[in-house]
Amino acid sequence: MEERYDRPRRSRRSQRRRRRLRPGFVLNSVCIVIILICLCIGGVQAILDYNENRAQEKAEAAALAEQEEAAQKAEEEAAALAETEYDFTIAMMGDVNLDDTWYNMTYLVEQENGIYDCIGESLLDRMQSADLFCVNSEFAFTDGGTALDGKAYTFRAQTSNVSIYETMGVDLVTLANNHIYDYGAEGLTDTLDTLDSAGIAHVGAGENLEEACEPYYVEFDGYTVAFVNASCAENIRYTPQATEDSSGILLCYDTEEFVKVIQNAKENADFVIACVHWGTEYSYEANETQRTTAKEYIDAGADVIVGTHSHCLQGIEYYNGKPIFYNLGTCWFNEKTLETFLLEIRFTGNAEGGEVTFTVTPAIQSGCVTRLTESDEEWNQVVSLMETYSYDVTIASDGTVYPSSEAPVSDADNGTDDETEDGTEDGTVDEDTLDDAADGTAEDTGSDSATGDGSDDETAAG
Repeated sequence: MEERYDRPRRSRRSQRRRRRLRPGFVLNSVCIVIILICLCIGGVQAILDYNENRAQEKAEAAALAEQEEAAQKAEEEAAALAETEYDFTIAMMGDVNLDDTWYNMTYLVEQENGIYDCIGESLLDRMQSADLFCVNSEFAFTDGGTALDGKAYTFRAQTSNVSIYETMGVDLVTLANNHIYDYGAEGLTDTLDTLDSAGIAHVGAGENLEEACEPYYVEFDGYTVAFVNASCAENIRYTPQATEDSSGILLCYDTEEFVKVIQNAKENADFVIACVHWGTEYSYEANETQRTTAKEYIDAGADVIVGTHSHCLQGIEYYNGKPIFYNLGTCWFNEKTLETFLLEIRFTGNAEGGEVTFTVTPAIQSGCVTRLTESDEEWNQVVSLMETYSYDVTIASDGTVYPSSEAPVSDADNGTDDETEDGTEDGTVDEDTLDDAADGTAEDTGSDSATGDGSDDETAAG
């Protein structure tokens, strides 16, 4: 019996011991579980943080590699661009008239070789070989249209005459002048269409003001040149300014619009050539309006000013280091004997810098033929005349134009203050030479200046 009572007591004590251990055990177990959960969470977070850091490091490394690659590419492109040299020449001459009934065209149709008998071979070669050749086109290409009422001289060429320009190597024509509208809006539209069909660019006129103001841009090896063109060549204004909805040219009696055009061109080009139709016909001397407004155009961003309209050459002037060629003279216009010249603008350099040189090659138009000078005497005659009406400019023996203060020492004696080969002093030309050069006046049959009542309807304002 004793044994029977002992076992239950032991069992109860064991149970009590078990009861005393169970709360601690549970707590420990919970703690262990919590610790394990924390460890798991921490591990997971560590893994997540590690992966995030790795991803960020990879992204940063990729971005850095991309930046380095872009920088290297930019350096390579800059180096390649710096190594890309440009060397091109733009040639320009003055007024051309292809009117079917005018002196030079009636002469041409009688020649066996057409324009080849009217432009000297060496001059024609220079025109054709230039990277761009530009002239002032003073007539309407049209097979229709009606001549402006009251205008003494109106010029019209049949559209097939555009082939003459193609033979001459003409790439660009300036149209803001006092004859492009001789046959009205129809004549101007036909002119634009004819030039476009022939692939000859044009500037200064259009079907509306936006077109008339649009610069012509040309690019050579990454270097961009812009041409802009305007006119102020009439006292009696037969030629209208284009408007938002009507054709015409860009006028510059008021310079505000042309200044804006020049500024716009300068923002989009490395070099701006501003072509202006102005001055007094058959006058060698630039008038005050030309000299004043030319400087305004340079201040607006023009790098060179090139003038037309007088049909005879005028002088050269530098302003803020930029040349002003007040008038190129005639290219091939009539039967008169007139000194003229071919202007060549050569661009050389690369992305790191460049140089622009201006060279004049003397020429003479006489008897409906234009040719380069053929002797030292003729060369000096043209250069001396040009220097006479220039302002502190030296023309070197190779025709390069300099401000007198910058002329090479070897050419310093070619300036306006020296004796010329014909014995005259100070670069002047005797009166007989001037008379021979300007044998045409407003009263002559070859002039396009005189109106029926004898007043001059086509000289510049001012």
